[in-house]
Amino acid sequence: MKFFNIALGLTLLGTYVADCMAVPPGAESVPVCKKIGVRKEIRSLTATEWQAYSNAVAAAYNDKWIDWFGYYHSRVADVVHGSSQFLVFHRDFINSYEDILQGYNPDVMVPYWNMMVDFQNPANSSVLGSKYLGGNGVGANNCVTSGLAGAWSLFPKNRCLSRVYNNGTNINSWYSPEYVTSVMQRSNTYADFRFNIENSVHGAVHLGLNGDMGTMHSPTDPVFFLHHVNIDRLYAQWQAVKPATRTYMYDGVDSKSVPVTTNDSIIGTSTPVYTVMRLGYGKMCYTYDTIKAAKGDASALVKRQPRKCIKRPSPATQQIIMKLPPKVLAQFYPSFAKGPGHPLENEMATISPHQPMAADACAVDFKAPPPNENMRGKMPLPSGLPDDWIKMQGSSVAQVRALEKAAYDMVDALNKANYLSPYMV
Repeated sequence: MKFFNIALGLTLLGTYVADCMAVPPGAESVPVCKKIGVRKEIRSLTATEWQAYSNAVAAAYNDKWIDWFGYYHSRVADVVHGSSQFLVFHRDFINSYEDILQGYNPDVMVPYWNMMVDFQNPANSSVLGSKYLGGNGVGANNCVTSGLAGAWSLFPKNRCLSRVYNNGTNINSWYSPEYVTSVMQRSNTYADFRFNIENSVHGAVHLGLNGDMGTMHSPTDPVFFLHHVNIDRLYAQWQAVKPATRTYMYDGVDSKSVPVTTNDSIIGTSTPVYTVMRLGYGKMCYTYDTIKAAKGDASALVKRQPRKCIKRPSPATQQIIMKLPPKVLAQFYPSFAKGPGHPLENEMATISPHQPMAADACAVDFKAPPPNENMRGKMPLPSGLPDDWIKMQGSSVAQVRALEKAAYDMVDALNKANYLSPYMV
């Protein structure tokens, strides 16, 4: 994986607009990283990069680290979920996992899976193919028999990795890039953003795959880390849109309904929350391929190396929802209602649900087929979360149902506007 050198790291991530950023006491002493790794979308990894990641994960599995991360998560999950700790805990948790993998190969970075692109038919995604993360479980124990974890034996009781898709051999629809774009633009506080993401995209993917992903020891499924890295990417982008106010924004309550502060320790550690909130500092020595720097300016989209099968977001794709009726924009896309908006709060990525893996070395440039005109005005509703899951996550059923209704209202408004999502195939 590519790393920035120290000079470039300082240039790109050294300051978010330091002159006006509100920095909590103690944060000013967190050191700048000496090198910055780049986390990439899994479909953009080369064959060499995918093999390096797979080998590191296999080594971590052999040394029982996968079991350990699953066990540890299950021990602290009840105080992490449904509280303000959710995003910062998982940022630190993922970083610890990445540190373990880099002990086997220092160039490895954990990729993310932009599963919103696959929202219409998740089970058909190339990411869940037999050579990558594997698909649905089979047999009496719903064992995953292909992909990265196809032969794993896990704690406890030397069991297989289990998946039980929530619609038989299919997975019910997830949340779309259009929905996440709306969340990015409508969430003005950390607490709002955390709640909106945790109880939509986060929960839908866990329950769509189900099996181990539907439990608190879900890190035993390799999808877990790619899923949570994607959530962390969204969090990092949300911060970078308004870095002066959002970098260290941390409001809401903990699992005991006590107001939180950046001096709180991350659950299970003595690490202050403020030490993980600024990318490029302390242990957070990474950025994302969608972020060039955390400056929040219009040039923040990273310049990627040319790759077959994957392209940078095109203005045409990113501007599709800007053409919705003004009333719809005002209600669901307030930034677009005022203008073009910030590129990092626009999740209309140029990745197709048909996208093959770059690691499959396509012979020619991939050209995605156009969206299916028969699906115009027929965007599906995302799958709701069951009451028992919401309660297990420590959230309010009534509040989650209100969040889901707002999501359904958005889909209904887009359908009534005869909107055709570029991800509908």
